[in-house]
Amino acid sequence: MFSSELISVQTLEDRIQKILPAMERCAHHLRELQHGDLQVSSKSNPRDLVTRADRESEEILIDAIQTCFPEDSILAEESGATAARSSSDRDINFSSTEPDSKKGSHQPENQIEVRQQVKVDQNASTAAELQWVLDPLDGTVNYTHGSPQYAVSAGIMKGDECVAGAILHPVSGDLYTAIQGNGAFKNGKPIRVSTRNPLSNCLVVTGFPYSRQEFLETLLTGIKLTLQNARGLRRTGSCCVDMTYLAEGIFDAHYEFFLKPWDTAAATCIVREAGGSVTNLAGKKYVPGMTLMLASNGKIQNELLEVLKPLQTLMPEHYL
Repeated sequence: MFSSELISVQTLEDRIQKILPAMERCAHHLRELQHGDLQVSSKSNPRDLVTRADRESEEILIDAIQTCFPEDSILAEESGATAARSSSDRDINFSSTEPDSKKGSHQPENQIEVRQQVKVDQNASTAAELQWVLDPLDGTVNYTHGSPQYAVSAGIMKGDECVAGAILHPVSGDLYTAIQGNGAFKNGKPIRVSTRNPLSNCLVVTGFPYSRQEFLETLLTGIKLTLQNARGLRRTGSCCVDMTYLAEGIFDAHYEFFLKPWDTAAATCIVREAGGSVTNLAGKKYVPGMTLMLASNGKIQNELLEVLKPLQTLMPEHYL
């Protein structure tokens, strides 16, 4: 149950229900575009891609949120942070970031972007009670190669807490939703993580950061340790796909370095509400933006933490 300091289930349910039609429009748009002219370009390196599909899908989500919930702030993968709209907007000077074409791939998350000539209060993003964290296309590399393993994600944060989320798989049409304290669902039906244990009976999934060359020894050690101790190791290329499969009991665990908040906000809420555990490598509660996310069905969390413990000595201290 929610305490008086927390957001009510109804408040979050209203937001999830309002964003779902926009997510469906994104899914339709992504399916239509996938085998057409995607206008693919790279950001930090040739593995870090962005397409017109990413940008146009994000616009659909942001427009829906700003129309229905202008009091909420937004953090989105391609356009950075957008403050909540203030009632005194017309009295404020414009403040904008550089155009998309001039941005680096890792813009600061507290940047305020003026979208569609709308003035925003530069202090509103800190004052907003809720922040939407959006990934308009998780699995862009998969998407550009024609793979069906990609997703649209919309999470809601209150401070550093993931309080609600929705993830839609455009190709299958499967929709995963969760609200803190209210359970997790797939297509409206409750889902739970698996009960498999120990780790030797479990299927683990992982992902690799775009900066993999710099941390290759750490990544390879993680693979080796997992293969030595688990039933198997998989990689889909989409964290949101991984985490939804974990939430419904297909996978038993997921670990990955250097995920961004938009990769994990909705997914973390869904896994936890399905009965899973999500921590960092030290076993502390995972907050989006931490260096490593380690999620499991809970039954094997401690065992997996112990198995992967050597990674702490391989990762530079300033990342931990």
